[in-house]
Amino acid sequence: MCALFLFGIPAAIIANAKGFRPWRWLLSLGIIGFIVVICFASAEKKGLDPAESARRAEKANSIGAFLCGINIFFVIIFILAALFR
Repeated sequence: MCALFLFGIPAAIIANAKGFRPWRWLLSLGIIGFIVVICFASAEKKGLDPAESARRAEKANSIGAFLCGINIFFVIIFILAALFR
């Protein structure tokens, strides 16, 4: 769990700097989300067409939300497994 926050906080900071929604990247599977957000092109690049900027942000935000959803799914599974031992 610490690794998720160890990489999740920097991923959220990078996402915010690139014009993405940081809360979607905070719990984005730790190092996996960190690597993915680094690979995305910034949505706030100077001289970028507004439509292209919106497309980049939407794509990155969708993937961040998907990774976050996977993480939440695994947490629920682990909690349920611990409860029914």
